[in-house]
Amino acid sequence: MNTYGKAGDCTAFMASAQGSAILDGQALELERYEATTVQISAVDGNPLTQDGGRFLARACGLWVQLEPLAPGSHTLSIRGSSGSFAVSVDYKLQVSAS
Repeated sequence: MNTYGKAGDCTAFMASAQGSAILDGQALELERYEATTVQISAVDGNPLTQDGGRFLARACGLWVQLEPLAPGSHTLSIRGSSGSFAVSVDYKLQVSAS
């Protein structure tokens, strides 16, 4: 099975990685993931391999895990950057009671 990406790519990316996540006005703790190998199931025509099937890739980044949210409205803001890459997203979430 082919592996896409190198551990060194993640090392370089994570060297300047910084970010934040805020849920309903409260800062969340970020977790750093360094050069983790993940298995991906892809469809034909995907932008990385163009072929369907399974392959391995290196993944890294800053992540946050949320506990289940209480019913009601919530706002989640995510900001991050590394080198020339940057992300800035705001989510308005509506959680229904189950």
